[in-house]
Amino acid sequence: MNFELRNILTNDWITLTLLVSIAFLAIAKWFSSILLSDLLSSYFKDRFIKISKSNGEGTSLLIVSSQVVYGINLSLFIYLYYQSRMASSPQFINFILTLTLITTFLLGKQYLGKLIANLCDFENIVEVIDHHRNMNRSIFSFGLLLINSMVIYAFHMEQIPFLIALIIVAIFLLTYNLILIYTYRSYLKTAPLYFILYLCALEIAPYLLLYKYFML
Repeated sequence: MNFELRNILTNDWITLTLLVSIAFLAIAKWFSSILLSDLLSSYFKDRFIKISKSNGEGTSLLIVSSQVVYGINLSLFIYLYYQSRMASSPQFINFILTLTLITTFLLGKQYLGKLIANLCDFENIVEVIDHHRNMNRSIFSFGLLLINSMVIYAFHMEQIPFLIALIIVAIFLLTYNLILIYTYRSYLKTAPLYFILYLCALEIAPYLLLYKYFML
């Protein structure tokens, strides 16, 4: 009997990644006590964000799973956009490297923020902001999953649709950051120096460095 290696098609691993993301969310929704409609309502109002904070539901299976899917799909979007600019075929190993970089970046930023907050004694501020940020990442995971599916399958990863999607994602993230600043603007009065340090060191500079890395 002769054995023959099968070459996996370019989009096989991309499709599998999206299917795993969908399955991950479906399983999490099935076993989670949080209603999906309540989570998605955070797109328009922050009532559920406040309730989940007071009820300690920030570590719910659906919330945590959504954040994992957010990291996967954000990494997939950034990698495929970079590949579309380079006009090269996407490779699974390079996506894994991008996923590792993005995951390390997000986790490192979060733990660095907690370290600075602990040293400067404003943990309560960072804890509230982190919860709001994590909830937003949870709801953004559904949007990123939809955007990735449309760009990959409806527009066949063409560069112009990718650019339009990038602008939409950038506006979305910018709006979310502005909402965070506006929501917690009261902290500017109680701890202005620490709040500005947090924004500059952990909310602005890291994204500029990440952008510079991928645009080189």
